[in-house]
Amino acid sequence: WVNVDAPEESDGTSKINIREIVAINTILEKLSSADGFKEYMAHWDTLKEEYKRNEEKEIGVISFYGRQVNRIKKNVRPKARQMGLRTKINTVDKFQGMERNIVIVSTVRSDKVVHGTGVIENKWGAGFADSPERLNVALSRARRLLIVVGNKNFFSTIRDKQGNYLYRNAIREIESKGRVIEYSDLIHG
Repeated sequence: WVNVDAPEESDGTSKINIREIVAINTILEKLSSADGFKEYMAHWDTLKEEYKRNEEKEIGVISFYGRQVNRIKKNVRPKARQMGLRTKINTVDKFQGMERNIVIVSTVRSDKVVHGTGVIENKWGAGFADSPERLNVALSRARRLLIVVGNKNFFSTIRDKQGNYLYRNAIREIESKGRVIEYSDLIHG
């Protein structure tokens, strides 16, 4: 989990989180230069079918919000191409039924919202991200590596209609078997 404690913004009727987009670009840069990553990608060159080879190399980038997806396509895809990376970018709903070896989930929502005036206010409510079905799809699309980008503390408080915590178990699992990286450490590390 890359903990991005940044405010969300409204974009029409949708939501965006610019700092998460910056984090995704940094994640892709770090992945592409990581030890063993080139060998990992070269492994898929052994597949005979070009379609399957390309799909295995694609990095999935998904979000609950269409406007965030549009911003990711505009700001992440060109940089990924420059690094020689293939990406499949879409909403969580449209990614249902698909999997990729590496998936990055942009959660967007935060306990803070910035308005056009630049005023930041505290808020609660996760919108589309409080759907157990969407959560299931978002967190189950990765075959080998799942990277969640978002406000960890906010998401650990989200409950379903019955009062059950939606993300808390997933966050605990990531904390115990994976890693939580602070946005500032990611950017400056």
